[in-house]
Amino acid sequence: MSGESLPPEEWPESGHRRIRRRAIALYLLALLALLLLFAGILLDQHRRDLEVGQERASARADLVAEWVASTFEVSEHTLSSLVQVFQSPLGQALVARRGNDAALEALLRQHSHRHALIDDLGIVSAEGMLRASANPAFPPGLDVTGLPYFQAFEQDADLQEWVSPLYWSAVSQDFHVAHAHRLQGPDGDFRGLAVVRLNPALFGETLERLNMTRGESIAIADTEMRLITRRPAFGEGGAMDVLGTPVSEPLTRAFLDSGEASTTLRTASPLDGSERLYAMQRVEGLPFLVVVGERVEVLLAGWWQRLWLLVGIFLVVAALGGWLLRHYLGRLRLEGGLRIAATAFETHLGMVITDAQARILKVNDTFTRITGYAEAEVLGRNPSLLSSGRHDETFYRHLWEDVREKGSWQGEVWNRRRSGEVFPEWLTISAVYNEAGELTHYVATFSDITQRKAAEAEIHQLAFYDPLTGLPNRRLMLDRLEGALKDSYPSGQFGALLYLDLDNFKQVNDTLGHHAGDQLLQQVASRLGEVLHASDTLARLGGDEFAVLLHDLGRDPQRVAAVAERIAHKLLGALQVPLSLAGSSVTITGSIGVTLYRDHHTTLDEILQQADMALFQAKRAGRDTLRFFDPAMQAQLHARARLEADLRQALARDEFLLHYQPQVDADRRLIGVEALLRWQHPERGMVSPGEFIPLAEENRLIVPIGGWVLEAACRQLVAWAGDPATADLRVSVNVSPQQFREVGFVERVLATLARTGAPPERLKLEVTESLFVHERDEARETMRRLREQGVTFALDDFGTGYSSLSYLKRLPLDQLKIDQSFVRDLLEDEASAAIVASIIALSGSLQLEVIAEGVETEAQQAWLVAHGCHAFQGYLFGRPGPVEALVIGR
Repeated sequence: MSGESLPPEEWPESGHRRIRRRAIALYLLALLALLLLFAGILLDQHRRDLEVGQERASARADLVAEWVASTFEVSEHTLSSLVQVFQSPLGQALVARRGNDAALEALLRQHSHRHALIDDLGIVSAEGMLRASANPAFPPGLDVTGLPYFQAFEQDADLQEWVSPLYWSAVSQDFHVAHAHRLQGPDGDFRGLAVVRLNPALFGETLERLNMTRGESIAIADTEMRLITRRPAFGEGGAMDVLGTPVSEPLTRAFLDSGEASTTLRTASPLDGSERLYAMQRVEGLPFLVVVGERVEVLLAGWWQRLWLLVGIFLVVAALGGWLLRHYLGRLRLEGGLRIAATAFETHLGMVITDAQARILKVNDTFTRITGYAEAEVLGRNPSLLSSGRHDETFYRHLWEDVREKGSWQGEVWNRRRSGEVFPEWLTISAVYNEAGELTHYVATFSDITQRKAAEAEIHQLAFYDPLTGLPNRRLMLDRLEGALKDSYPSGQFGALLYLDLDNFKQVNDTLGHHAGDQLLQQVASRLGEVLHASDTLARLGGDEFAVLLHDLGRDPQRVAAVAERIAHKLLGALQVPLSLAGSSVTITGSIGVTLYRDHHTTLDEILQQADMALFQAKRAGRDTLRFFDPAMQAQLHARARLEADLRQALARDEFLLHYQPQVDADRRLIGVEALLRWQHPERGMVSPGEFIPLAEENRLIVPIGGWVLEAACRQLVAWAGDPATADLRVSVNVSPQQFREVGFVERVLATLARTGAPPERLKLEVTESLFVHERDEARETMRRLREQGVTFALDDFGTGYSSLSYLKRLPLDQLKIDQSFVRDLLEDEASAAIVASIIALSGSLQLEVIAEGVETEAQQAWLVAHGCHAFQGYLFGRPGPVEALVIGR
């Protein structure tokens, strides 16, 4: 038997079958290995695409949430300013005093024009009744106790500020959002609410202008899962036609109930049925939710293209392998695979195939459409011909390290078109290896994301910049101020914050229209910007309010203040140049408040309050002026607040007492006394009436205090009635106009007389001329009813106010009091002497008693007696003192 091997054609049949089986097995194993490799690549790519979509949607949702939050910061600023006004002593008096609704409405209308989001401003009483509104559609007296924002404060006594979800208004027949802030007195008592009613249509209008990428959706909803707006709209409506539409989606509900700040999920839209990858982001501190969706079909479009490409490659390889086994069958499969591969290659993604040395072998039509390069221009060249120059060598080194180590890389890259235009693209690079593990090719796919980047930039602009002027908004200004404050202390450099408010801006809106008002704000922003350096921050806070942030001004506070003052004067000067609006020349002025900062103990809120306080002082000082924040001013306000808090407790702590000043006749016999209020503070001692009486007038404490004075004086009359030496004495009691105008004043006086048993004819009420400037007929009627019961009236400080003979002769008066300012000067000043003589003569002709107060010398009394005055009050006859100090029977 020969040891030579048989040729293949002479092998036994069983040998042929065994070789075929081995070849087929190897072929199938190779196909299986290739299939597993491709499956791994596809699964990894599928995961990466979803992760990229997830990250993109999350970043987009975060930006939109920032924009929503920044929008509400405008209402928060308006509300804070409003609350600061109403919690000042003057503002509290304005809120507490009935009949001031017109003044309240005027003040609210003045603040309501600050931003398009603000639909209305209102003041709600502690009982839940609308006191005043900037919108005439909401009448005073409207009961709001059933609305969610009032109920929230009822249920939580510690709640200071609250933004409501959507709620339905029966008055306007529309959905609204309310931003409410508690109003309280110095001792923390609930005084009511300041409420900003917001117009949610603003969100839809903004989204309508926003560029959207294919398959993207953006929705804003409240925490009750009611839509505020949604793009793209569903049905036949627009972005705001969905306002108030309830959404039923269990996963969203579960997310809201979880309390988490953000999440991502994949589900079918309950609105249009499309499957999307959603990123949900709560708006911090607000009852709103931002939902950004990426349609899975669009998100995975590139992945499906890669799938078909790899299927095509797989089929090509399978066909080639099969051709080795069966030439004819292999040829058919090759043709089919090539057709599939060609179809997959022509995708909406740009595609580049290079060899292992990164020389371009093939590009598709989308590559040409995006880059502008034809295939013939790039074959054999390196893809670096597209480089924009914006990325350094480190960036590309890390990119290729990822490709070598992980097999692929994807991310955002800036490239350059054939025209020279630089554009952003989302790029994926994958390495291709043969069966031996050798690198053979690179496959790159990319898409033009210019539109997406523009949309993201637009949202960023909305979140941090004012849409009308293009200036930084309040949020960006606060971010920069916070950074400047942190840097100022280590560097030792002072900075300055300037608040600028235009004077009488509302008149421009009312006379020329809101369009002219917008033009004015744009021109003002441009003017102010020309004065400042590029390193300074000019921001629009809302309405006609601007802020200027200056930093690194120096270490000497005196010189820094001078620099800030010089810049402020430049800003005021820039405003004074006439502006051309709607064919008219308009000149406008401004007021500026300035505060310096460097101390690391000063908080951001304190700096803002200081600038606001300085602006308030500038406004009070008149138009076209500036004021610096003065710590002494702040200390004075704090002292005033402490005094007011103590004053509120004084009545309950029985700290008030009455002193009495004698009133005498020409023979210096005691005929009566004037009851004068005194406050014995446990720590301060005796507080001057000039210090606490005006404060009591401002916050309406004068009403209960005046009631106490009246009762104490009546009890003194009763004590004197039993002694013949004092039974005929009269007690004069000063009555505040606020107390006099109170509903039921007559009934309270008569009830006090009845309760104490005091004789009405011995009680004299002293009123001032200011009482009769307005509502003269009502005042006369009140006096007439009391006079019918025996109570007498004296007109105090006659001649110092709005004296008018026309009302004097019609009032049921008994006595005129000559003011001490005339008495003091009557011997030295001919005008004062003439006025006193005229008052005495007038009293005689009107058959009224006359009494001179402030008599301090014998010569003054002698002059008064000589001219017909026979009743006196002053230090010559006795200073005010306790009842025990009165000398009876003199």
